[in-house]
Amino acid sequence: MCLLLLNLSGCSVLMVASRENRRGDLNVIQMGVQRSLVIAELGEPDNFTTLAGGGYDDRYKLDPGAHHWSLKLLTAVGYLAGDFFTLFLTELIFTPIEIAVKDRLVIYHLTYGANGSLTAIEKIKP
Repeated sequence: MCLLLLNLSGCSVLMVASRENRRGDLNVIQMGVQRSLVIAELGEPDNFTTLAGGGYDDRYKLDPGAHHWSLKLLTAVGYLAGDFFTLFLTELIFTPIEIAVKDRLVIYHLTYGANGSLTAIEKIKP
């Protein structure tokens, strides 16, 4: 029981489940692309403002290395199976792996002109 309680604080299964989901193909972010195409691929921005000249200023918080939810599920099932068959000894390996590959969020600051096309791209690593 003590071993189980100790592993709950660094459970790799919970860590992989809490990873950022892939929101779409980041290659859509290119100069001149229409805002509607970016929103169709990446979803609504995390934060946006309307500019005085009629354009938009969008900000997305994305992980370029994020995985699809199905890959996250398969990884979590694999970790859970490893924990089950080794009585949680695999946590000594899986938890450091999850710490090493944790989300690396990048803020994408996108500025659109009045015609809706992308005019400026800025990547900010917090």
